[in-house]
Amino acid sequence: VNNLFKTGPFDQYPTGLGFSYFYGFIAGETSQYEPRLFENTNPIEPPYTAEQGYHLTEDLADQAIKFIRNNRALTPDRPFFIYFAPGGTHGPHHVHSEWADKYKGKFDMGWEKLRNITFQKQKAMGWIPSSTELTAIDPTMQKWEDIPESEKAFQLRLVEVYAGYLEHTDTQDGKVIEELERQGLFNNTLVIYILGDNGASAEGQHGTIDELIAENGLPSTAELQIEVLNRDFGGLSALGSKHVDNMYHSSWAWALDTPFKSTKLVAAHFGGTRTPLVMSWPNVIKHDSTPRSQFHHVCDIVPTIYEAIGIQEPEHVEGTAQIPLDGVSMMYTWNNASAVGRKDTQYFEVMGSRGVYKDGWFASVFGPRIPWHQNATRLKEWNPDTDVWELYDLTKDYSQAHDLAKEMPDKVEKMKSIFLVEATKNKVLPVGA
Repeated sequence: VNNLFKTGPFDQYPTGLGFSYFYGFIAGETSQYEPRLFENTNPIEPPYTAEQGYHLTEDLADQAIKFIRNNRALTPDRPFFIYFAPGGTHGPHHVHSEWADKYKGKFDMGWEKLRNITFQKQKAMGWIPSSTELTAIDPTMQKWEDIPESEKAFQLRLVEVYAGYLEHTDTQDGKVIEELERQGLFNNTLVIYILGDNGASAEGQHGTIDELIAENGLPSTAELQIEVLNRDFGGLSALGSKHVDNMYHSSWAWALDTPFKSTKLVAAHFGGTRTPLVMSWPNVIKHDSTPRSQFHHVCDIVPTIYEAIGIQEPEHVEGTAQIPLDGVSMMYTWNNASAVGRKDTQYFEVMGSRGVYKDGWFASVFGPRIPWHQNATRLKEWNPDTDVWELYDLTKDYSQAHDLAKEMPDKVEKMKSIFLVEATKNKVLPVGA
């Protein structure tokens, strides 16, 4: 609460948590055209308006480039650390129409066929194991053939906007990388690129012009969304603009999570948690095209950085004892694609959905909430003690296609015990709180 006052202490702002400078937004999301910006601890206005062409992701890239140039000019022999975290492609899906227009017609086949095409490309490129099975659509999800013709243009434009937003974000990331190259820094800079903090979002439910409708549990339909869009905002051309907070249909999220099951807010399936990661350090990491299959988690990023720069995890910072890091460095994978994985245990939990990884096995519970449906009754009747657990052998089943829980009940019980230990140790309990 103290951080709400103009006098501080601001110890929970980035500048109170180790960063010497901060420029960006504090909230979980913000408008790309009219963001609530902070510089260090001071609220500021964007440098120019949406009508003048302002876009937050472009601004953040420009600020990162400015930081690199200033550091190079003032302290050329001093290393630097940048955490570049644009809002894309988190909601709201805001991007200028010329980016979305690039994708007109690219999704006309619908989400089932898109998922099949994506799956075949993933296999052909070697990004997933050749034995991977494509999991089926959840029976509670809407199929493309069930979408009325009167709604399809709306559903297609929503995902076209997202695709344009994704390319736009990637382009801004590329501008920062290009600056490193221009300054002669790229070959000796460790770059860690993570696309997203979770799987694709199903919070758009039936397709929406305001994702907060679903987050607040308000009933709505695509038909009503289209009616309001046409009446108040000028139709499909408004999607991606500052006037709406649009989000694609939840079944597009399922397609974008190929080959996995489920979506964001489901810790039980990798469609909710698995995201791409790329690391580059040309002077240290020998480039090859082999994906690393070792199991790792975002908590392994800091240990990787510590090992890379050769420092020990501090036990105290400014007199305050530190909680030991749970993570495992990924540096051992850099020049050995087939190295034996060193992370043996990892728990997951969000809103009662949960899972635990242990030495190639994964046990999980879907939980009380279906992100792509509003079902208050399910939550009211939920009892975590009676949840049904699933079990997967990830060494043979990359996409969690085969639930082995009924065949191996003893293994399930062991995995449940491991989850309880990890949840207790990491202050997760009570589950769903």
